[in-house]
Amino acid sequence: MRNYNRTIRYTLLAVVFAGISSPSVFAQDDSPSSDQGAPPAATAPAGPNVENPPLSGLDLPTSEPAFGGRSYLMPGLQVSEAVDSNLAGASTGNRTHVAGITSALGSLDLQKIWRRSQLGLDYVAGGNVYTGPTFSNQGHAYQVHTFAANERILWRTGQVSIRDTFDYLPEGTFGFNSFGGAGSFGSALGSGVSGAGAGTGLGGGLGGGTPAGLYGGNVSYGSLLFQPRINNSSVVDVVQEFSPRTSMTLGGGYSLAHYMGKASFPIVNSQQTTGQIGFNHLLNPKDQIGVLYAYQTFQFPQSGSGTVRAHVWNVLYGHRITGKLNLTLGGGPQLVSIYTPSKVIPLPPLGTITVPSSEKTSITGNGTLTLAYTVTSRTSAQLLYQHYLTPGSGFYAGANTDAARVSVGHLFGRHWTTTTDVGFSHNSNLQTTTSSTSSGVHSRTYQFWYAGSSLHRNIGQQFGIFVNYQFSDLGLGQCTATGSVCGQTSMRHTGSIGIDWHPKPIRLD
Repeated sequence: MRNYNRTIRYTLLAVVFAGISSPSVFAQDDSPSSDQGAPPAATAPAGPNVENPPLSGLDLPTSEPAFGGRSYLMPGLQVSEAVDSNLAGASTGNRTHVAGITSALGSLDLQKIWRRSQLGLDYVAGGNVYTGPTFSNQGHAYQVHTFAANERILWRTGQVSIRDTFDYLPEGTFGFNSFGGAGSFGSALGSGVSGAGAGTGLGGGLGGGTPAGLYGGNVSYGSLLFQPRINNSSVVDVVQEFSPRTSMTLGGGYSLAHYMGKASFPIVNSQQTTGQIGFNHLLNPKDQIGVLYAYQTFQFPQSGSGTVRAHVWNVLYGHRITGKLNLTLGGGPQLVSIYTPSKVIPLPPLGTITVPSSEKTSITGNGTLTLAYTVTSRTSAQLLYQHYLTPGSGFYAGANTDAARVSVGHLFGRHWTTTTDVGFSHNSNLQTTTSSTSSGVHSRTYQFWYAGSSLHRNIGQQFGIFVNYQFSDLGLGQCTATGSVCGQTSMRHTGSIGIDWHPKPIRLD
């Protein structure tokens, strides 16, 4: 663990101080100060339609890059104190481990815009210190790192983007399992900044791409016990317009999830490779249709975990009203192939028996819904739903996942902001086994959901205080093998209070 931490720290520090970057999670609350003069904004770059980008691409609609297309640097800090009712993830009815959590996080976000290219880097780092009863095989202090980079090269009718996101977190990213739920760094409505920047993974959400989650991203749906992990996702995608109405997208990506330390069951590490091609057509300024094909491969380093491959076809529809509404619907069939390698099973004193390799193919569905709606100038809401294949979040060697998330934000007066965030996922095991020697949780399904709310108040122009509460529940289905960790429910309550510092952006042009 010490070597991993040293490598992570040196690598991320070198990257952060080498580049220029993108919008912060705080960017939504700040605007350039009028007393700093008015240098001319950067020339609007070439490239595809930013108000209604291709449905099969990774970009979100935006009227212009953050802060009017200017280059800037913006730091930030946050310190909080929390109480967790069940840090060890004990099953309901068993003794829980109430713990205090002291958290300190700092951010450094930069954005640099030229006429033909844009570069963004977002970095959040810090640590959590846990006090209270200890639990097996775990320490009291853990680092937190999340980093996102996005380099765009633009021409008059298109762009190529190189994107990478990296997380080193103590728990899963979906709701950040209470540590980064509603009201924390990169809150429910603030995670994933559009424009030139890449946005950070802290705070969690649903995976990127269309259909949502196609490239894997850094989403991990729940955790069993306290389990640090490394997630990384790299994507190269191209957008080419053939006319003002018609465009094509190409993309390829690789993501991995590596779980560190010991756990109460053999966690499944995963690797995902994805390739995609899509075509899009604008019917009018508000409506767009598209089609796409994607190929996915899920691999699991553990011996005997098999390989999952999928061919995905989707038809897409989007309706967008700039600044008011963004609706995307997509769905279609997917052909899923599960390859299981041969196994040698010992049968003492008779010797061994060899189970031959096998491959199972089935046709299922894939679908997504994204709705972002500005109800009023003070209230906004977001609804996300997806039905798709995932690597299994360490529980399974591949899962069929239904995931949904609803976020609502409201501004009271000039200084008070509230956010409510609810998420749910249901995961079905793609490779159910009756052998207790294989990796993962030996159950058919598991589900995880959370609900949280926060209240934030600005103090002056650069400081703010917040308080939040979050409840989460993890339920594991009935066991398919003896001696397994399943058939239990784990509930947690977390409340925190903290202060943050978010200065005005420092202009670089």
